[in-house]
Amino acid sequence: MRCPRVPARILTRILATTAALALGAGSAVPVSAQETGTDGDSSTSASDLLWTNPEARSADPDSGVTAQVTAQSAVQADRNATVEFTLEVKNSSSSTVSDLELRTQHADPVTEAAAVATSLLANQGEYGWIGEFITLDGTLAPGQTRELQVTVPLGEGDGTGESRGDTVTLPGLNLVNTGVHPLLFNLNGQLEDAGTAYLAGARTTLTVTGDSTDNTDSTDSTEDDSTPAGLTVLWPLSSASVAVAGQVGDAPDPAELYLPDETLAGELGPGGRLRGLLDSYQDALSGPDGTLIHQATCLAVDPDLLETVDRMTDGYRVGSSVPSPVEEPTRLRDSWGRDERDTDSVAGTGKDVAATWLDDLRTITADSCVVPLPYANADINAVASGNDAWLTEELLTRGVTTVEEILEVTPASGIQIPGSGYLDAGTLPVLAGSTGDGDAPVTAVVADSTLTVGAGADGDSTSATATLPDTTVRTLRYPAALGAALAATGTTPETVAYTDLSSRRDLTADGAASRMAAAVGVLDLELDAARSGSGEVLAVPPAAWSVDETDATTFLEAVASHFSDGSATPVSFGDALAAPAGTAELVEGLAEADPAPVDDGEARNIAQIAGHLRSLTEIMDDVPNIALTRRIYTRPMFDDLLRSVTDTGRRNRDLSSAVRAAGAQRTGQVTGLAYALRTSVTLLPPGNVFTRTSDSSPLIVVARNGLPLPVSVRVNYVAAPGVTLNTPGVQQIPAQGSVTLQMTSSIPSNAGQSDLTMYLSTPGDVRISEEVTIRVASVPAIDWRTVGLLLTALVVMVLGVRALRRRRRAVHGSPPDSVLLEDGHRD
Repeated sequence: MRCPRVPARILTRILATTAALALGAGSAVPVSAQETGTDGDSSTSASDLLWTNPEARSADPDSGVTAQVTAQSAVQADRNATVEFTLEVKNSSSSTVSDLELRTQHADPVTEAAAVATSLLANQGEYGWIGEFITLDGTLAPGQTRELQVTVPLGEGDGTGESRGDTVTLPGLNLVNTGVHPLLFNLNGQLEDAGTAYLAGARTTLTVTGDSTDNTDSTDSTEDDSTPAGLTVLWPLSSASVAVAGQVGDAPDPAELYLPDETLAGELGPGGRLRGLLDSYQDALSGPDGTLIHQATCLAVDPDLLETVDRMTDGYRVGSSVPSPVEEPTRLRDSWGRDERDTDSVAGTGKDVAATWLDDLRTITADSCVVPLPYANADINAVASGNDAWLTEELLTRGVTTVEEILEVTPASGIQIPGSGYLDAGTLPVLAGSTGDGDAPVTAVVADSTLTVGAGADGDSTSATATLPDTTVRTLRYPAALGAALAATGTTPETVAYTDLSSRRDLTADGAASRMAAAVGVLDLELDAARSGSGEVLAVPPAAWSVDETDATTFLEAVASHFSDGSATPVSFGDALAAPAGTAELVEGLAEADPAPVDDGEARNIAQIAGHLRSLTEIMDDVPNIALTRRIYTRPMFDDLLRSVTDTGRRNRDLSSAVRAAGAQRTGQVTGLAYALRTSVTLLPPGNVFTRTSDSSPLIVVARNGLPLPVSVRVNYVAAPGVTLNTPGVQQIPAQGSVTLQMTSSIPSNAGQSDLTMYLSTPGDVRISEEVTIRVASVPAIDWRTVGLLLTALVVMVLGVRALRRRRRAVHGSPPDSVLLEDGHRD
């Protein structure tokens, strides 16, 4: 993977601010790609610095023992509640850990959304409130993992705790203030003979609600008369599991689908990720606040996922490759008993779960808001930079028609949701022209930190919508802190490009449950801030959100709780888009802080391949009696190019290199297939040498077409001066058929042998086939005058020889040849 270079000014800013990491609002100074400083050599550790602040949790011991919060019974709770946590403790060292002890610590409530991420970088010494250690039963052997079920009262409790096996009760946290609290479970123990020491810390976040007589600065929304914040949620449905590369389209029925494995079937079935996202959403709609959640949410659906699941319902194959669409001629005896198009594949097993999931989605979307995601969650900036018209069209407009055809609803149109969260300046002209109407606005949903916002229509800058200068492109922005926190949830957490470099951390060091708790904490604080004047909050999880049903339910319950207590009111996605727009400009240099952008080489490559595919498509002819069209036939190849630059998984540190490698492999397969299809249109000469006996001698070649649609061609040639080939003009080769072409040639009498190179081209002289070269030779013409002279000379010679023989006989007395004696003998 290419390691993006971090500008020295950003590195200087990181190192200057990481020492200031502390709890509370704004403890660390935000880092922006716009900061300036002293340049220097920063290429050595560029990749690491883009993923993780090197000073994050710098005091945590490297003991080989780790602890994570993997389950949490509540992320929002009254201060008098008791919360249960599951702690996973793992010993990766080579020694047994004994004398295990556990205690809780917490810090003062965080007051700003951006400070939640900062608080999660803190060392254990920065968690000011410290509880009593409780001794744990047993030891932790090398390689052993224990799950501790820990119960903690949020208030004072009875001041005691105990441990029974893996069940632990800790003293109360004594949380006096309401708000978003950072929590730490401090694990001590003895490793070898080093004595009892701090081994690991498990961090999480908890929002404490409810009244407290000890709290003079309560953040509880029920204690003030502020206006409820508006809340809109996009609920994404996408997948990293996509079709095997190298497939082509068919009609009227689509070609058989090939998937690389049963991953997608597993996601759609019971317990699967996509099943969980749909079930948790259905359950939320059925709950007491279901009407409000329905009003506030819009399903963001990947058209690639929709098409794939729809095709799965008709059955599919599972294998690493697909049959070649190019049919090569096969001798009859070679084809007996085998199918040349067979591949190592088996029938897929997910037909029924795909049908059930799709039916449930249709039921939900029958009266719900739906907005298409970019096809395959492809990177909008990368596709736009290549500026290929067809590829851009597939990305930006395909989703609306796909949703209409499969879900039979009318989705929101003119909306683009970049998976990266930001736009490059060069993307704006492409977006502006994506509707086909230069005056029709396009709205891009981006993080607020990617924009510099000006005054709104009402004279302030609180409007979530804005128009970018010198373009029809509008923006709808969501809080960067919330977008980053949601991206960090799930089994494949992502480090987004628009977060402060100083607040980035190793996301896998925390459990999925604690990362979801942090996301809910950020949501709570964003809504608190919105009630104070910024108005509305838009929540945008990543497209292929990797949360399970439990975490998805946790987030929706948090949304519902804000509707229930009146701290938030639902705002539909349509209303959010229709808000009066202010003005904004793009922040420059965001790609420099992106840990895994699609680099320029990848973007240029797919644009170049798209040009080749467009040329391939245009050599075919659409005909009325064939349902298949040329665009349908090559569309899956364009889809593969979009999949090769997907944002899904790209910003997960563990998957990033594999995503990039898979994209390169996919583009390679598309290139190979395009070459095979193009070269299936070819010329077959009669041999290497053509000998003509006259100017009317026919030169016969066969033009063959391996494509499923007719191809109109010309025969073009290159030859020596004076050599001409009388070609037949434009000819149409039938679909997967051939035509015999008869031509005559003209060669100067003194030319002897001449090489003639032929190839097929379109009527517009775009070359199609490979060149074939034959040697043309002529039989010399007969010169009858010369023949006459030779015959005359031959007669004269014969007569001369006979005269000479007679003379010799006369000299020696021999009788004339014609005299015979009476007895029959010659005289």
